Amino acid sequence: MSMSRQGHDPLPRLHQPEQQSNLPAWMLDPPPSRRTAGDRIAVVLLALPGAAALRRRWQVWQGRRRLYQRFPNTMKVAGFVVSFAVALGLVMAVYVVLPRFS
Repeated sequence: MSMSRQGHDPLPRLHQPEQQSNLPAWMLDPPPSRRTAGDRIAVVLLALPGAAALRRRWQVWQGRRRLYQRFPNTMKVAGFVVSFAVALGLVMAVYVVLPRFS
């Protein structure tokens, strides 16, 4: 007799619905999330006239494909070159400024 004819699932489920959960009560029924200061400020700002349209425009702008997403390897090389130039400039500035304090 095959497994499916015996009434067994071919793949056992990890948690049967009739089983008691091993999770603590605070995980099964968590308290409501707190309203932070940022949430309160966002509610006040969204109540202003024109805020909903501005928010939609902001979400469309955020959803665009950014330059580092279109050219990831080019941006990595450019970032390396820029960071090297900044580090070199800082080291050179230290060598210029340090002898004056000696």
